[in-house]
Parts: sequence; C-alpha cells; structure tokens
Amino acid sequence: MAKQTETKIIKETSYCKIYNKVSIEDDEYNSCIERICVKSKNREEIRFALYRSDDRYIPRSLDLSEIQLLELLRLAIKEKVFSDEFIDMLKQELNNNKKS
Repeated sequence: MAKQTETKIIKETSYCKIYNKVSIEDDEYNSCIERICVKSKNREEIRFALYRSDDRYIPRSLDLSEIQLLELLRLAIKEKVFSDEFIDMLKQELNNNKKS
C-alpha cells in the first residue's frame, strides 16, 4: 500500500498520529474513518472509530447500518482518507464480484 503523501498531523496520541478523519453524527456519538500511523509499528492504517460528541475516543466496535456505512465511506473517499491505490483495488474487487 502506498504511503500517504500528506503528512500533516491533525491529532496525536500516545498510540498514534491521525493524518485524516471523516465522521458522521448519530445522537451523542461520532462514527469515524481515520488514516492513522501506529507509532509502535511505524505503519499507516485505516481505523474505524467511535467518539463521544465531546471528541472522546471510545475503544469499542463501530456498529453502523449499511446506509450509515455507505455515507461514511463516501465521505472518506471524497476527503482522501483512502489512498488512490486502495480505491483502485476496491473498484477492481467490486467489478470482479459483480460478474460472479
């Protein structure tokens, strides 16, 4: 996977650096997709995360309806959370499965 060329850090914690983030609100929670760099692994990863409305991270699984997931994915694609290489691979995978 190609590294993100933009290295601007929007937030840093003891665990990771957050380079890019999109979110949707639902009641008092924000569901997010983030491009992060995990410090201990020195590796960029994509994190699906849940935050309280006060921007406090909640370490548990992110549960979304398919419609909410699609909305979040659209935002992540638009805001370049995913690399172009990943988007190309995803398109290929979707096209391959469409033919089956």
